[in-house]
Amino acid sequence: MWKKPGSETASLSSLLLLVLATQPGPAAAVLKCDPLVVDGRNYNLHALAGPHTVVTHEYVRPTYHNTTYTIDVCAPLRRKDDVPKEQRCPDGTRVCAIKHRWDPQSKKSETDQVIPIVVGHDGKPFAWEAKILSADEDPEKKDAQKEGLRLIMSGNSYQQRAQRTVVDFRCDPNLEGTEKEWESIDEYLPADGKKAEKRKNSRRDEKGDSGDGDDDDDASTPERQLKKDGAALVWNGYRRDKDDNGKDTDTLYLTWYTKHVCDAALEEPAAEAKHWGFFTWLVIIAFLAVASYLIFGSWLNYNRYGARGWDLLPHGDTIRDVPYLLKDWTRRVLNTVQGSGSRGGYSAV
Repeated sequence: MWKKPGSETASLSSLLLLVLATQPGPAAAVLKCDPLVVDGRNYNLHALAGPHTVVTHEYVRPTYHNTTYTIDVCAPLRRKDDVPKEQRCPDGTRVCAIKHRWDPQSKKSETDQVIPIVVGHDGKPFAWEAKILSADEDPEKKDAQKEGLRLIMSGNSYQQRAQRTVVDFRCDPNLEGTEKEWESIDEYLPADGKKAEKRKNSRRDEKGDSGDGDDDDDASTPERQLKKDGAALVWNGYRRDKDDNGKDTDTLYLTWYTKHVCDAALEEPAAEAKHWGFFTWLVIIAFLAVASYLIFGSWLNYNRYGARGWDLLPHGDTIRDVPYLLKDWTRRVLNTVQGSGSRGGYSAV
């Protein structure tokens, strides 16, 4: 069958483009907090591991709304097993928002929305980037401690809108980063090796009453953070804006004050490991086992036979012969390596 010139080449080109288009893109690196390497600098945010929460409140007549924003920069969030799936974010979520609705008339609280702000897609890790902040990017802070780090985590989409979280870690040498957190009814499991901290709020209960006198006759109030004085984690808004590519994105803005992003913290040597490795334990156990055997055997020989000196040790004859055995073994190895010459294996007389 006659083919038009160039048609086969065009078909191959189209097939090649189709194959390239269907190839998966490069996988995003998994976000780790120890160490978090940014521009050649090693940040250790392990002290901030585990779920950390900010709670906001808004009043839209006649209903109160409380929203819990929970973040874990080191590992996926974990809810308790008894929480229904429709009331929690999916597995692998790093930042989750749960909105509760409180009706003063019925005096009931219900879960209104569950928004996975940062979560991977199809088993792939979410995209993230980090950069060092300069003093010029922190106009609100007037003191000399202006070092910081910005972490941008881009998640999946919710209701066909892209989601992301922007966290500005700011240096505060007096704060660990876990101080004065607001307790939420949305409980998460603590990070491995950490104990759950029970926090007490200054408000009356979890219905959404911030203690500012909101009631059914008040005007609606915008969303604001329920915050204690000296809180390390600060909510700066959850709003729609445009990302670097001009795409509409729902963005959660947080500021996190901690000493672990200060320049002084980077200059300190890393803390030495407080546990021994497997081989260290193996050597210690072997040494203790041999020592116990020799001590017990010596005691037994002394009490049974009244042995003295080398006779105290179990297998004392063998132990006495060890230097001679090693000498003989060394001579045999050297003879094997050097060869026996042309005498057929016999030594000269």
